[in-house]
Amino acid sequence: MSITELRVFRESDIVTIKGWFEDAEVQRRLEGMQPLSEWYNYVASKEDYQVWTALDENKQPIGIVMVEQESNYVGYIALVINPILRGKGYGKALVKKVMSLPSTQSIKKWIANIETDNIACLKCFESVGYSFENSIPDEDGYYSLIYISN
Repeated sequence: MSITELRVFRESDIVTIKGWFEDAEVQRRLEGMQPLSEWYNYVASKEDYQVWTALDENKQPIGIVMVEQESNYVGYIALVINPILRGKGYGKALVKKVMSLPSTQSIKKWIANIETDNIACLKCFESVGYSFENSIPDEDGYYSLIYISN
């Protein structure tokens, strides 16, 4: 399986990711997105916030990726992979794919804020060239991993 399509996140996708939030790890990491309908209304109203759904060859959702662009060529990136697909390289593929989209080419500094104990996510972003901005986490327990594009 591979990511064959990235499409703009739709309100109907909430049903799919709602099921992902039944997974304890997703719930713990991304509880701030709930309730999902309010989160969707927020991101849909923001020009600088883009969300895509990654689909496989059977049009099944693999994950979602969120990018918030700032006016100073900085972009914040976060992702959620379908819990049953963890550890199969989809996160890495999704990060690479979204960073190569025409709509994200104005981003020169990518930032992923990741909890200190989220080892899989830290390794995912490191594997595509992100590096630790600081050797110690911030006061909320997050590392900032950055990627500077040409």
